[in-house]
Amino acid sequence: IHAREWISPASVTYVIKELVENRTVNAFAPKLDYYIIPVTNPDGYEYSHTKSRLWRKNRRDPTKACPGVDLNRNFGYMWGGLDASTALCSEIYRGKSAFSEPESQAIRDVVTKIGTSAKAYIAFHSYGQQIVYPWGYKKLLTNDSADLDKMGKKMAAAITSAGGPAYTVGNAAVVTYAASGVSSDFAKGGANIKYAYTIELRDKGSKGFLLPATQIVPTGKDAFAAVKTMSLELIAGA
Repeated sequence: IHAREWISPASVTYVIKELVENRTVNAFAPKLDYYIIPVTNPDGYEYSHTKSRLWRKNRRDPTKACPGVDLNRNFGYMWGGLDASTALCSEIYRGKSAFSEPESQAIRDVVTKIGTSAKAYIAFHSYGQQIVYPWGYKKLLTNDSADLDKMGKKMAAAITSAGGPAYTVGNAAVVTYAASGVSSDFAKGGANIKYAYTIELRDKGSKGFLLPATQIVPTGKDAFAAVKTMSLELIAGA
């Protein structure tokens, strides 16, 4: 969703590979339906490859002096609050209105179409090695935060068991910072999906957005460990 976070689509693609190509080993995979969007900001992602490596937003109004909307401030649950700017040139520009952008609209429409059968939602970002859950719009816990924390810690433990680094688990506004209009808040508050998370992938800032290609497979394994663990918990009745 943020153009410069290249490790996110790479890791999500690794998850797809494991689910599709290793179904004998991962026998849980056919028991659930997965809706996977590897790149939710295709124009910005392309622009970060061809013009500006650290571009963050989408490419709304590309001919203007300050193009782009931060798509992860554009979702329609508690839109327009903390850490969401009205300034066009800001990297966290929230857009003219909630769901003003075709990219956020597309995610909203997919999630809405799936409806009440949706059990979990994960937005993969980078960086920070964190597994965080709502609310993000302010330092406030959900009524079922204990369940979210428990699931998050199981995913973090699975990552370390698979040979990955430690991931911090907690409330998004506390672990990272308060930010409004984010997709995981919409998934939880707008679409009523119980297990909604943002996973900030590797690393902790040494390379940051410029994570080398040698880290693609190891980070993909982190992502898959989290998805697998959540999947098994959901199948078991979490």
